[in-house]
Amino acid sequence: MSSRKVTLEESIARLAFETGASPSFVEKVRALFLGRGIDLEDSSEPYATALSEAFQRHAAIRHRIDEARESLARLHANLAEMGSVFQDHLVRLRTLREKLTGGSAEGSRASDERMRLVPGDHDRTVVPGPEGVQ
Repeated sequence: MSSRKVTLEESIARLAFETGASPSFVEKVRALFLGRGIDLEDSSEPYATALSEAFQRHAAIRHRIDEARESLARLHANLAEMGSVFQDHLVRLRTLREKLTGGSAEGSRASDERMRLVPGDHDRTVVPGPEGVQ
């Protein structure tokens, strides 16, 4: 008694089920064989290794894409949170500046002018060298 041959169609369907392949990928695989004039009712034995590898790679790529999407979603959430924190800090800094300047725009300009240092006003030049007099 001879064993029944497994067709390409059956192999494709089994691998698609096992790997969770998308319907569009399955159709592309079928179209590849049909485009080369290979009937889907032919034996899958000569193509078994290549088919298995193709479906496994497709599953691995889908897995990596899913991980990348999750990572991108976390990154987006973190950036939104960071933006909120920076906005809070900006509000605090503006409040502190208003308290320090007395709340007026003129006071703000005057304190900015008082606090600016011109190079050399308070600088001390230190030249590295031996401890003794040169």
